[in-house]
Amino acid sequence: MKEAFPRRGLPNVIQKLENGDTVTIVYFGGSNTRSEGYRVMTADWLREQYPQADIRTVNAGINGTGSDLGCARVETDVLRHKPDLVFVEFVGNDGGDPESKARIEGIVRQIRKRSRFTDILFVYTLKERDVALFQAGEYQKGALMQEEVADYYGIPSIHLGVAVSHLVSKGQLIFTSREDVSISGAVIFTHDSIHPTIPEGHQIYTDTITRSFERIRELQDHPGRVVHHLPQHPLVPANPWEYAGMLPLDSLTTFSAGWSYMTPDNSALAREYNWLFPGLWRAAEPGEAITVQFEGTRIGLFDIGGPDSGRLKVSVDGGEPFIVDRFTLYNDHNRNQYVFLPELPNGQHTVRFEVDAGKTDKAAVFEASGNERSIEHVRQHPEWYDQTVIQLGKLLLVQPPL
Repeated sequence: MKEAFPRRGLPNVIQKLENGDTVTIVYFGGSNTRSEGYRVMTADWLREQYPQADIRTVNAGINGTGSDLGCARVETDVLRHKPDLVFVEFVGNDGGDPESKARIEGIVRQIRKRSRFTDILFVYTLKERDVALFQAGEYQKGALMQEEVADYYGIPSIHLGVAVSHLVSKGQLIFTSREDVSISGAVIFTHDSIHPTIPEGHQIYTDTITRSFERIRELQDHPGRVVHHLPQHPLVPANPWEYAGMLPLDSLTTFSAGWSYMTPDNSALAREYNWLFPGLWRAAEPGEAITVQFEGTRIGLFDIGGPDSGRLKVSVDGGEPFIVDRFTLYNDHNRNQYVFLPELPNGQHTVRFEVDAGKTDKAAVFEASGNERSIEHVRQHPEWYDQTVIQLGKLLLVQPPL
């Protein structure tokens, strides 16, 4: 199996590196990107290869997020840095969602519309369930969908699972093992079936990326800057995701009286997440509501969930309310999360989000998953869980032209 598809390559960033120019690289993805793994290691390798260049990097990885949120944050987290190269890593969190092809294309078109000189590189991580596919000579479903986008726009891509599965087959790598276990002669790749160990697991990712980069560089035959093509029509017909964005919550919103704005100056939680949000809008009492008026096809919320999270009763254009629970399996601690409401006809909409009086049986949520640690946490701290708190950071919108 091929691990790298050079396509139109990385002509502009390679030229700037070879000229010793200032180069900005944005690493855009989920938790594997956010960690101190391949992101740091590949940047260090590039600095060794091009010591005269001033290589600046941006960590635009957010744990547990996919290309849908990625589309909404391209402007804020990628384009404002004026990147020369963007790594795109969302296969793991997209999980083969059929709509991910449209969303990845939305990311590409946003970048291309802003700059025809920015190079893009797709990297595909893998989970333990993907190893058997690679050993059978098949790529993940999500990667295959992204490859259609890569072909259409000439974007190079790297399948990180090829080398990993090869090492598993040779008995030189154990994909998942407990942290307290070591196996002579074999690398432990992950402790959780998803996130590579640092440095050992991520070194395999890095080695794959760097040798693929060298291959792309060898094939580079474009003198001077290259203007990347932006087809007039998207690959996915009438694709709305290139019109996704993220806005401050108060830009289109009316709040009831019980909402308060927490900042890093007065809230430990706002300080913890100030890399995502300048502040958090918080309400704790049932009946408190926000009303958003917007034009477009989708609306969503980027928020913080935790043990105290409640539910939102949502009504769209005066329709029948439905519940959006902001407590999940992962909310035995505070974490970033997001939700998009179902797609709407393109046009003007009014959406009301109200803190619901009903409470989720949070212990039952954990019991259904068999998460003993979290079940015990509920028993030890029942007062933390017996709340209806909502903490909102940003509005997510998809607003194609009418």
